[in-house]
Amino acid sequence: MDEVRIYVPTAQVGYGFPIESLEIALKWGPHIIAAQGTSTDVGPYYLGSGTSYTEAECVKRDLKLIIKASKESNIPFICSVGGAGADIHVENVFKLVDQICRELSIKLRVAFISGEISKEWLKKKLLSGSKAKRLVPIERLSEYLTVEDVDESVRIVAQMGPEPIIKALDKYFRGEVDGVITGRALDVGVVAAYPLKFGFPKNLVYHMSKIIECGALAAEPGSSSDGIFGIITKDYFLVRPPNPRRRCTVTSIVAHSFYERDNPFMEKLPEGYLDVTTATYTQYDERTVMVRGSRFVVQPYTIKLEGVKLVGFRTISIAGSRDPNFISNLPKILEEVVEVVKDRLRHIPENYYVVNFRVYGVNGVMGIHEPIKNPQPHEVGIVIDVVGKTQEIANSVCALTRATLLHHGFEGRKTTAGNIAFPFSPSDFPVGPVYEFNIWHTLELEDPTEPFNTKVIEFPR
Repeated sequence: MDEVRIYVPTAQVGYGFPIESLEIALKWGPHIIAAQGTSTDVGPYYLGSGTSYTEAECVKRDLKLIIKASKESNIPFICSVGGAGADIHVENVFKLVDQICRELSIKLRVAFISGEISKEWLKKKLLSGSKAKRLVPIERLSEYLTVEDVDESVRIVAQMGPEPIIKALDKYFRGEVDGVITGRALDVGVVAAYPLKFGFPKNLVYHMSKIIECGALAAEPGSSSDGIFGIITKDYFLVRPPNPRRRCTVTSIVAHSFYERDNPFMEKLPEGYLDVTTATYTQYDERTVMVRGSRFVVQPYTIKLEGVKLVGFRTISIAGSRDPNFISNLPKILEEVVEVVKDRLRHIPENYYVVNFRVYGVNGVMGIHEPIKNPQPHEVGIVIDVVGKTQEIANSVCALTRATLLHHGFEGRKTTAGNIAFPFSPSDFPVGPVYEFNIWHTLELEDPTEPFNTKVIEFPR
């Protein structure tokens, strides 16, 4: 095989894409349709709660188009699904696939690879001497994963690399399945699996996959709700958008090569890292960019583990002010409000709740990392954020904090009617359970497929 052609219709299953882009891409003869549908970008809540951050109807619409195109073009599809990517999330997607197959009057056989990690399997690995080191130096994460961390977690997933998908593709080429659906997976893994199976160079495969896994975000104008097309050879790869209203430029491709990384030249992957320092980017034609020259450095194989634990329940209140005296005194006011709340709630242990304020217009986005000190905004938005041991405690603490902030006295105050304005009634919003990542570690593996179970499922079930 001299080249592999891959169509990625959208940045995330459920984000949508134009049918016109799909039709053009299919005319270009892709060998495979690939799309990612798992992420931790939206935080720990969805892994803990077992819910999805994409709407079911949007996911169904995308999958229906992908499955239909795959069947009609006689090419496989690879999709990771479910958002957080645990089995409970995937099962909700499978219900949609059942509906799709009935509506299209088709039979569909899928190789399903679970991204959920068995707690018993993981504890056995740790007790036998395997080490899982935290990815970031955050104090609340154990430096090395413990059995207690595993027990505390609600559920655990892992970013599978391309290897389990490559193995599942064998079933496609034996005529046993029509495509592959995975739970939590490495973003680039769903794209990289097919060309890696056919021996294309890892440096080019991973570099192209890094660029195209987010669909038309790598094009101009960029969009997460449109697709992109990649063509890889043994010496280079090409990237272009099917949508004629978009184009890939050297700038857009280089920018996406640097996307989401603290070191823009290096992408850490399960079997090593991609180094794009030596890569070259050429405007191949008006809408296409050619890339070559990146390097891939092999390292011991690791998978990233993701787990969450329940830490409490949240209630928030949103308010605003444009009183210059209030704004200039705000740091002192907030400190005093917290002390008043603690005093009034002495019957509730202090470790049963936490009160935080996010002040937009001052440092609401970056917090203590905000480089602009002592700004002078004409108005501020304040989010009162309370996490309590129970929802009732969170509700009570938030209500008292909101009322105290509303009427708290400060130097230069000219009115006692109220310090803040509320855009909504009711002013307080019980948000529900709060989860935090307690597992954010990498585990070395000798066999990249070991923790990932695969089974064939026929739809409709």
